Amino acid sequence: MIPKNDELIEYLIPETASGTIHYRDRRMLVFGADALGLLRKNLIETLGVVEGSMILWKFGYAMGYRDAVNLKESEKPSDPEAWLRAGLHQWALLGWAAVHIKSIKIDKKDCTFEMESEWLNSYEAEQHRLHFGKSEDSVCVTLTGYIYGYASAVMECDVFFVEKKCRARGDDRCLVTGSAEFDKDSEEARLVRGVMEKHEIDYDALSRSVSESTGNIRRLIHELKAQEEKVKTLETQLFYLQETSTDASELLGANPAFKRALKNARTVAASDSTVLITGETGTGKELFARYIHAHSPRAGRPLVTVNCAALPAGLVESELFGHEKGAFTGAVQRKPGKFEIANHSTIFLDEIGELPTETQTKFLRVLQEGEFERVGGTQVLRTDARVIAATNQNLERLVEEGKFRADLFYRLNVFPIGVPPLRDRGGDIVRLVNFFVQKYNRKFRKRITSISGESLESLKNYDFPGNVRELQHLVERAVLLSEGEVLSIDVPGGGASAAASVGEFAAASSAAPSTLEQMERRYIEEILRRTNGVIAGRGGAAEILDLPPSTLRSRMKKLGIK
Repeated sequence: MIPKNDELIEYLIPETASGTIHYRDRRMLVFGADALGLLRKNLIETLGVVEGSMILWKFGYAMGYRDAVNLKESEKPSDPEAWLRAGLHQWALLGWAAVHIKSIKIDKKDCTFEMESEWLNSYEAEQHRLHFGKSEDSVCVTLTGYIYGYASAVMECDVFFVEKKCRARGDDRCLVTGSAEFDKDSEEARLVRGVMEKHEIDYDALSRSVSESTGNIRRLIHELKAQEEKVKTLETQLFYLQETSTDASELLGANPAFKRALKNARTVAASDSTVLITGETGTGKELFARYIHAHSPRAGRPLVTVNCAALPAGLVESELFGHEKGAFTGAVQRKPGKFEIANHSTIFLDEIGELPTETQTKFLRVLQEGEFERVGGTQVLRTDARVIAATNQNLERLVEEGKFRADLFYRLNVFPIGVPPLRDRGGDIVRLVNFFVQKYNRKFRKRITSISGESLESLKNYDFPGNVRELQHLVERAVLLSEGEVLSIDVPGGGASAAASVGEFAAASSAAPSTLEQMERRYIEEILRRTNGVIAGRGGAAEILDLPPSTLRSRMKKLGIK
């Protein structure tokens, strides 16, 4: 009747690695006491002592009742006491606790049951002390539930069990008594009611509470994700604040056309109108955009700049509108687009004429409706971004050639500002040269006090295909290489003799470049050579060129500089 240790082991060992273990035709599971102890700990911490203990008690009751029924079906015991002892012995063999029955009285006919027993090496008392320390109450609720269920199945009537002593509360042993009848005023009955009646769980209320908590958790997760998106956007905006400047002090000039453009910029700045800035490369279109933003109500937020010409065609939409995780190969996480980042601020789209035709429709929707979707997404997002666009191309001609949407052009051309080329601003050249000399004097810690008359004459006669940007680079290079107080500037094809300091660079270049792009490439290469290839950081090429490192790297890539 009572299984032996080797019999149980024989039952438990599977014949093949089928992933199942059976004992008396029942599938069994073998797991560690520490794992069940952690589950027990989490139940009590999550639901509270009373609710957690009730679930553990019901778990033990179900196991005990089921074990008794299965043992009866397989062994068909005729003696209730042997039936009870067999179950308790099996319980001990499985490692839950050893039960020593001190006294027992059983009569199934009239449901008489009295038993006093000691529980030795209770796993439950051990795990409770491990996770919670010493307890004020008895804690072997799973074991008590087990014997309650088992004995009730044997007797076919309710048998109550109470743990009167417990090692978890410092007693020398776990003492459990059982009876089919309890005086309702006895200590045993009070203890039973304390678990079974006094603290009866309202499972409907508990279910509602869990459902409400789950809803709150989901809401908090949603809010957390929204806050994470906001933090990412703010981090990106901080990057733009660090990488760009709204200083437009270089907008110097007395030329009537230039002064008219600056006045128009000042006028439109106070509104939210879309602005289209036109002009040749290097005339200062981005400076005008910064000036407009700096004098607008949105000046407290960063100006978000996008160079449409520097973006690969396949990544333009992702850059402008963002993308969802998995939208394309390499999209390992969600990324906000520039329109999303520029919400309540200003976005400057440089070289708008390079925008792919397939993207122009989506761009027009943002201008008209303020709506867009991320690449790979379905959620409609809104943005309140003011748009300033710039181009060195003739958009009207592009419209005629079918390369630019007519409706987009008219939507952009609300307030056009034309920036004149430097060759039409002859009187402004000296003023700009003086400004740049002072700027780079401070930056490179030079002591230049004047500019050679020959250099000024050459500058006045030069056509400046690269406009103000080219002039700035010429002055910067000359200041960087100068060694005296009088500055000489080497003007391409200008007929001015090169000073010894500039001659070093000219010799290294082997020949004067014939185009602005060649000159720019040679100049950047010379700076990189002097910094030993260092781009970012103090003393790096980006600092010398007064450019953000990312902008310099983009320019190097376009010029083919490695």
